[in-house]
Amino acid sequence: MIITIEDYISWRKSNKGIYIRYIAGDTAVLSISKNGIDAQAMHINGALRECTIDADCWFTIETLGYQTEVEENINLGSIIMAPDDWRPSPLKS
Repeated sequence: MIITIEDYISWRKSNKGIYIRYIAGDTAVLSISKNGIDAQAMHINGALRECTIDADCWFTIETLGYQTEVEENINLGSIIMAPDDWRPSPLKS
């Protein structure tokens, strides 16, 4: 799969575990939220080549450059797509 600025992986989650493996291109950012409130971001590139995402965790992937090529199984299982304007955000007190 080729990820570009226009063609990125929007926030979603699967009921199955997901793997992402960097193949080539620019560094990408993988953000994961286990609870829909807090999120952790990591760079995927030659230094960190493989990542796993637990079932039922929200995630998104965006390139930091022109394009990133990854191998993935993102469409495995039942997928829930978040609305376009959704992102994890802290609870209001």
